[in-house]
Amino acid sequence: MIGKEIVRFHCVYWPAFLMAAGLEMPKAIVAHGWLLFEESKMSKSRGNIVRTETILDVLGADALRYFLLREVVFGQDGSFSFDALVQRYNSDLANGLGNLASRTLTMIHRYFAGLVPTPSPELQDDAIRERAEKVVIPECTRFFGDYHFSAALESIWIRLIAAVDRYIVTNEPWALAEKNDEHSRVRLATVLYTAADALRIATVLAYPVIPDAAATIWMQLGLGDIRKFDLRHLSWGQLLPGTKLGEVHPVFPRADKSAIARMQAMEEEQRAAVVSAAVTPATKTEATQTAAAQTAATALPAASPTAPAPAPAEGAQAEAKISIDDFAKIELRVGLVKAAERVPKADKLLRLEVDIGKEVRQILAGIAEAYAPEALVGRKVVIVANLAPRKLRGLESNGMIVAASLEGGQPVLAGFLEDVPVGARLK
Repeated sequence: MIGKEIVRFHCVYWPAFLMAAGLEMPKAIVAHGWLLFEESKMSKSRGNIVRTETILDVLGADALRYFLLREVVFGQDGSFSFDALVQRYNSDLANGLGNLASRTLTMIHRYFAGLVPTPSPELQDDAIRERAEKVVIPECTRFFGDYHFSAALESIWIRLIAAVDRYIVTNEPWALAEKNDEHSRVRLATVLYTAADALRIATVLAYPVIPDAAATIWMQLGLGDIRKFDLRHLSWGQLLPGTKLGEVHPVFPRADKSAIARMQAMEEEQRAAVVSAAVTPATKTEATQTAAAQTAATALPAASPTAPAPAPAEGAQAEAKISIDDFAKIELRVGLVKAAERVPKADKLLRLEVDIGKEVRQILAGIAEAYAPEALVGRKVVIVANLAPRKLRGLESNGMIVAASLEGGQPVLAGFLEDVPVGARLK
């Protein structure tokens, strides 16, 4: 399984190597498309990436897995946005599977003391059972086997989960529970058993995509470890009446609009930290003199957002070096900080107004944890003056403050021992 941009290497060159060596060649090669962000391919060099950690912290891993496999048709390019992610999460996971699990199991706890009720063969509605057995299970088996993940998930959610939701609304188990006659009681047991067994089937079919939530629902159904279930033998009626349910709690709490803002803010802070970061100087005494040159030489190929760029391995030194022409493209200027303030709701971000001689620039820098705003006013700094503008927290940053990122410590701004004029270019 490969990305589409490397098909030539894996479909032509690599099979040729294997053939020449007398080794078995791949029987099939499956290629996936690009994940686009604002209609452009995600790229660290462009800075338009979204870190998985951001989504994991706010919505969890299952939400990300489900979105990518449901929203993007495998093999084609797909588009990502925080708005689309939260919308899909709420509509399918919170309001769909999560809501079905919560209300079905809660009603069984309330009306049958947490024990799976016994359905009546005479009152059972066969439409849900036939839909599950004859449509959804065969479709999912075929779609998953053919890498049609989006179609498989659509079958589970549209053909089964949505159908069970309509079944519950139509039969109104809460109204049946208010009646005291035996017929209503038997009908209530049948409706809730039908919903619970359909929930079981939907849960186990979705398990490869949302393993954490599926395992939780499986435990709430009183079925133990979902990993022990053999998917090849999945069929209707395997939920035994009398099974004791586990404790019920929401698996997909609904996400409000603040989830989008939180994820956007986390990404903006991370980008600001990367923009202001530099490589670690060789020694502390050389930091002030060498930080500008070292940072400019290494800042453009984007480094890891969580650690300084590792030193190149022996034998790869030539690849890591750049020419004087490459370095000359970077315009480093002496700037004087005229004003500084913290950016609201951004712990690491400062907004600076920097005089570079011919103009005053607004620059955002992720150095708030190391420098108080008032301590920067009147200080001369080094900036990358020809960096493309970028918006962070709704503010435009026109340049980059050069700093050295000390291992295990805070960033240290590059400066000067001698007096240098504002706007002077570093060479």
